[in-house]
Amino acid sequence: MEQHLNVLFYIAVMILSGFLGGYIANKLKLPRVSGYIIIGMLLSPSIFRVLPQSFIKNSHVITDFALSIVTYMIGGSLAYNRIKRLGKVITFITVFEAEMAFLFMIVFFALFLPHLMPGYGNYRTYYLPFVFLLAAMASPTDPVASLAVIHEYNARGPLTTTLLGVAAADDAFGIINFSIATSLALVFSQGGHLTFSSLVLEPIKDILLSIIIGITGGFLLFRVTKRVMRDSGVVALVFGTLFLIYSVSEYLKLDPLLSTMSAGATIVNMKIDENKLFGVIERYYEELIFILFFVLGGAFLQLKALFTAAIVVVLFVIVRFSGKFSGVFIGSKLSKAPRIISKYLAFGLFPQGGIVVGLALTVAKFPEFHKFSVYLINIILGTTALHELLGPISSRFAIGKAGELPGDKK
Repeated sequence: MEQHLNVLFYIAVMILSGFLGGYIANKLKLPRVSGYIIIGMLLSPSIFRVLPQSFIKNSHVITDFALSIVTYMIGGSLAYNRIKRLGKVITFITVFEAEMAFLFMIVFFALFLPHLMPGYGNYRTYYLPFVFLLAAMASPTDPVASLAVIHEYNARGPLTTTLLGVAAADDAFGIINFSIATSLALVFSQGGHLTFSSLVLEPIKDILLSIIIGITGGFLLFRVTKRVMRDSGVVALVFGTLFLIYSVSEYLKLDPLLSTMSAGATIVNMKIDENKLFGVIERYYEELIFILFFVLGGAFLQLKALFTAAIVVVLFVIVRFSGKFSGVFIGSKLSKAPRIISKYLAFGLFPQGGIVVGLALTVAKFPEFHKFSVYLINIILGTTALHELLGPISSRFAIGKAGELPGDKK
């Protein structure tokens, strides 16, 4: 009985202190997410030790709960009509900036990670899996930081519109890249014989099956909720179905994040009232989920691991931005976007947080990745802190240079 009380006590501390941290962050003109993560770091076993290591170690249920909802909401942003309306410019730029960041990271860290963190293991079974998973964290952008700047200054114009569209869409590419990276990392970490099947066919099969499970679950959820009018009933059905999709996909050793995202994308592309299946969660549960998710993410901080990988943190930020900038440039040229977009949009894509913390925590659930998961999580916590601190400044710079702040003259 006491164990249950202890668990509830720690959850209560996370919620209340996280809420306070988010409030203070807002007062300091920072995203609430920054406050949640900082609070988590302070509560961690490596700083004030409020949350014990045993609680952190067994907190995967909270992570799974939050990730199933977050990825469902990301899928809900992928309405075909909305994407079509955003146009060729945003589509081209999103694809190239997300994938170029992913590829830049793979190439750079495949060459240099063994020299930056020497002596930790075999190149093929340690460093290559580490590199693939680290690279998958580069694609997503945090739209919250950019949106906060846009709202604060009431900015309007082509760069602002493009920025919001791209930042909202590239989380989906991040999840797909993570699915690919996880499949490849498992192949290399297990040290088995590498074949075309293991490197290409198996990952493709896992991705397709994950999507099929998500589509099936999303369709069933759509059918079941059609006649349910009560918000409470809809929430119960959404949560229950998402947990089922997530757990079945995980049991089959597929990608549960891709499955729940596919469920959200399936539902939003049917003829439904989006407010019914997405808005009710956003209104009543989003803040609670984010508090638990990011406070817990921050609590994984280990100062020793962070200091060991400090140079990797800085290089991650630089290489990721280089990939984003190159991708924006190529996508802009191919789609014939205005020069102002090709020149400054990448600065608006600098912020990062949100889903990458969840992706990093997911890595820790794989026994095959335990040899480096602590370092990976702490690298992502470090890069998230830098991105969230500098992100709003970078977004403000991009919008200002584009002349889209009130009073600017072009």
